[in-house]
Amino acid sequence: MARKQADDYGERRRNILDKATELFADKGYAGSSISELAAACDASKSWLYHYYPSKEAILYDIMRQHVQALLRIADEALAYDGSPRQKFRLLVGNFMEIYVNARSKHVILLNDRGALPEDKRKEIMALQDQVVSGVASLVLALNPALDRAQNYEKPITMAFLGMINWTYIWFRKDGPINQEQFADLAVEIFLNGFMTLNNENLPGNNEKPSGGEFCGAPE
Repeated sequence: MARKQADDYGERRRNILDKATELFADKGYAGSSISELAAACDASKSWLYHYYPSKEAILYDIMRQHVQALLRIADEALAYDGSPRQKFRLLVGNFMEIYVNARSKHVILLNDRGALPEDKRKEIMALQDQVVSGVASLVLALNPALDRAQNYEKPITMAFLGMINWTYIWFRKDGPINQEQFADLAVEIFLNGFMTLNNENLPGNNEKPSGGEFCGAPE
């Protein structure tokens, strides 16, 4: 008969993932050991192996849950009952929420994907591709004039994601602008261009207009 799982089995797995996320982000996946993770969990290695069969399985779960959260956000923005501009602002704001508050998970995703076995790495990459596809579809909704035959939607989408994906390196909550203001700034630059920025339309300098629009971007 299979051993019955404890009532707090899921909670304990989440605690392991939280501790592993901190450890892997701080020391790198390759530089972290199961012994160190067990110590962080105030437990034994055998206790850890009851919940996860390997360090790779822990890394995979961290990445899978993080990318699934990004995918849910993309799907929610696409399903939002609003204009493409409103959907895009919602998407960017929610992405920034994750990047700021789940920084360690994002560090691991960007730095340690190559440590996964090939089959698991492909699963994570497939989930990431779904996120990119969702953002690309919104980019095309914003500018239907893009010629799909030239395949510009992917490079343009990746250029925008590159603007916000690496904020974990430099963005600080106690910095000169908050995450919502940066989301507005990123959207403004992407849609209207850097050269249109001035003291009047910089995020935070004026109250946002009503109706969910941002930074005075034209309809």
